[in-house]
Amino acid sequence: MRRRTAPLKAIAMGALMIVGSLNPAAASSRADVRPLGKPLKGHTAQVEAVAVGKRSDGTPVIVSAGYDKTVRIWDLDTGKALGKPLKGHKGEIYDVAVGRRSDGTPVIVSGAADDIRIWNLNTGKPIGKPLKARNGLVWAVTTGRRGDGTPVIISSGDALTRDVEIWNLDTGKLIGKPSVNPFAFTVTQLVTGRRSDGTPVFVTGATNGRARIWNMNTGKPLSKSLSRCGTCLVEGLAVGKRGDGTPVAVTVDVPGSPAEEGSTPKSSIRIWNLDTGKPVGESISAQSDTTMEVAVGQRGDGSPVIVSGDGGGLSVWDLDTGDRIGGPFAGHTRAIFALAIGKRSDGTPVAISGGLDKTIRVWSLGS
Repeated sequence: MRRRTAPLKAIAMGALMIVGSLNPAAASSRADVRPLGKPLKGHTAQVEAVAVGKRSDGTPVIVSAGYDKTVRIWDLDTGKALGKPLKGHKGEIYDVAVGRRSDGTPVIVSGAADDIRIWNLNTGKPIGKPLKARNGLVWAVTTGRRGDGTPVIISSGDALTRDVEIWNLDTGKLIGKPSVNPFAFTVTQLVTGRRSDGTPVFVTGATNGRARIWNMNTGKPLSKSLSRCGTCLVEGLAVGKRGDGTPVAVTVDVPGSPAEEGSTPKSSIRIWNLDTGKPVGESISAQSDTTMEVAVGQRGDGSPVIVSGDGGGLSVWDLDTGDRIGGPFAGHTRAIFALAIGKRSDGTPVAISGGLDKTIRVWSLGS
């Protein structure tokens, strides 16, 4: 689940250097991360977004999309393509999400330069007409359920309208008025989650370095800006739970330019309490001359982790302590633009990555 905004094209692609005290060899052995099978090939342009879901028969799948204007479905167990590419968008696809309608139908939601489309995950066929955002272009989409059980799509447009819109996933109709981002910057990151009291929320990340928590039921903000790096971009965003059950949001702040000419921008992975909006622990420092992506999930032993990726390498971090426990693991030949975490049919937790080399890779996170 990732988007590449136009201003970021000026950032050079390159390698990742993690700043930390862990011994790389020891970290790699602790993480037990390894690629599963060969890269998945089929996209003819960069992969901008990946998501994980299940078909009605229980088959775990990967959904991918990108600049070739297609959505593709892959069997997560075998890596084989399921059906033909889904076509219909006339512009580049920036994001995909997986959800379920009230009748249990699993669906794909894709957001692109032209509109939002809903597809049946079982058949690959479109459902209903495209959803038209106020300004047309859609940078990010995600799915969730409101407190009354209504399945929804949440989408964001550009800085001209500053809209974050909530749609009924069953009917395709808008719910209420757009939640207006109070800053004239593009929201390129959207994820959903729940607070400890059960309140469904969504979290936004924008190109001004600000992330914010919103009430999914009302569309009202539940926090002030989680970070205030005015020169940064929120380039990665995920939600999950720590080992003690605390719900958290994880953000990546990437400076728009190096602090000094010839230096490498310092990126920061930050963890925030989803209940309070307050930071949890110290930020994790990394130096990267490309953008960074993050996903949150669990390893095979149940321990919560953050997975990050950027210049072709994957790293794993302990969500409770912030320590790097593995990587960077080489795989992609160019920058990683999309990350997701899921499980295979045998219970193996996996990370899914996609990027500029037009391929998708599946990584084991431990048996």
